[in-house]
Amino acid sequence: MINRRIAVVGVVMISGAAAAQSSATLFGVADTSVRRIDNGSDAAYSIGSGGLAASRLGFRADEDIGGGTKVRAWLEGTVNFNDGTGNPSRYWNRRSTLSVIDRYGELRMGHDLTPSYTSFGEFDTFGVSGLADQGKFYSTAFGSGIEATGLWARADNMIAYYTPPRLGGFYAQAAYALGGGEKAKRYTGGRVGYANDVVNVTAAFGVFDGLQGPLKRTGFAISYDLKYLTLLGSAVRNQYLEASRLIAQAGVIVPVNPFLSLRANFTRVSESGALGKASIDANHATQVAVGYTYALSKRTSTYGTVVRLSNKGGDAFGFGTQPAGRLLVGAELGVSHRF
Repeated sequence: MINRRIAVVGVVMISGAAAAQSSATLFGVADTSVRRIDNGSDAAYSIGSGGLAASRLGFRADEDIGGGTKVRAWLEGTVNFNDGTGNPSRYWNRRSTLSVIDRYGELRMGHDLTPSYTSFGEFDTFGVSGLADQGKFYSTAFGSGIEATGLWARADNMIAYYTPPRLGGFYAQAAYALGGGEKAKRYTGGRVGYANDVVNVTAAFGVFDGLQGPLKRTGFAISYDLKYLTLLGSAVRNQYLEASRLIAQAGVIVPVNPFLSLRANFTRVSESGALGKASIDANHATQVAVGYTYALSKRTSTYGTVVRLSNKGGDAFGFGTQPAGRLLVGAELGVSHRF
């Protein structure tokens, strides 16, 4: 009987040790809001999804394979809580990667964010989400069809390397997307930076091969935490053939108390050069956004945002499809829950 008990305890201990070496996590964001958008000639109400953080569902699995090496699988896809749909062309549109991680860094393969995206996305006052999303100024193509496919943020068939976290504050990323046999989907990019408890500064570049020519992106960004407020800013230039677009933004986040934070952002978009034979020198846009977040708990927050977006010339940035040169005003009030 004693031997049997010892055997049972041994099995339990071995099982516990094995379980400790691997883990699987289900996570997500449920975010929905009420929106009002006025494009100058008409106003419409709607239910939005992802106003504070993109609504999503994901799975993450880690396994320690010994020697300080870990393998990680990550699947993450968009969920639109306003209508129950996801991405129509791919379910795991946000991320599908397999990584090997050790003391020398991380080697990651699959579909993921590019270094030239994270160089500005992490410094957006509104988290590249909602009506104030900076992404709208990047995802409109220069007539090349490259950015319109969503490749402005993520790339397929990508191999990426990330430096380990303990390098005295310095970090770097390098990535190459094979393109899967499609020239327009090949990508090369990198990012370097320095971060500590107060400041984070980074510079990045990225090149997407196009059917007619490469789309190049270069930029830098900085954030500075003064404890009573955080300042953020970035400047990114997109270049396609003879066309150039400069996107400069500055923002601030003010933590009023442990629950309430105020946010504001100013963005200026300037274009120059030509698309084909048509000059785009007169095209520019200006966006001003203010908002708040209020934490109801560790995982649930309410938020509100008001945005004024002015287009000039041939620019038609906005919250959907609208004519060029329009002034738009949008507002949303919502709830975001992380699980």
